[in-house]
Amino acid sequence: MVHRIRAVVIIIKLTALLAVFIASTAALEPAARGLRGLRPRKAKHITADADLSSNALTSVKQPSSDSVPCTCAIFLTGQFNRQNRSEPPRGNPGIQMELMQHYPCSAAGNKQCSNRCLDAILKHLPNSPALICGTIDRDCFRERAYLFYQNCSPRWVNSNLSAGREFCCQDDRPVRCTKMAALIRQQLLAGNGTTPSASDQEDVEDE
Repeated sequence: MVHRIRAVVIIIKLTALLAVFIASTAALEPAARGLRGLRPRKAKHITADADLSSNALTSVKQPSSDSVPCTCAIFLTGQFNRQNRSEPPRGNPGIQMELMQHYPCSAAGNKQCSNRCLDAILKHLPNSPALICGTIDRDCFRERAYLFYQNCSPRWVNSNLSAGREFCCQDDRPVRCTKMAALIRQQLLAGNGTTPSASDQEDVEDE
């Protein structure tokens, strides 16, 4: 009889524990559903961040295989319109070199190309009068040399960088600007029927 009573008591306790467990599980189920509902949002947020990073990387246009590499040139002031930057320079450049290096097709890439051209052109400055006068195919008087460049597209861009010196060329050869000025004055005076001065004659004869 005692064993039966104990068995009944144990069964009652087990039934009570089972009821408590079922009630606890039912209470936790909404919270678990809420947590499961948050997971797709987190994954969606990560995907959006990845898309933004990808767009940021592709926003800078990279040079293609057929784009123009960084190319440098020197044009004199008589060959381009300083007021209209979109108008291309005329005639042959005094100095031109292709660096065979590609830079990004952006403002930063253009700046890199311009600086690289400046370094390359500086090496030719000592012999620049002979190089420029031999290639521009015309005479010039007191014209300044400006650095132009091409990057990605075949369009010359004025860097607004100038060495500051003036070039005078005659018959594809560099001449002193004072001598050329004296020659110009002689021609003007001769056209007006006036005799050139002694100083003009000395400047022309002085090599």
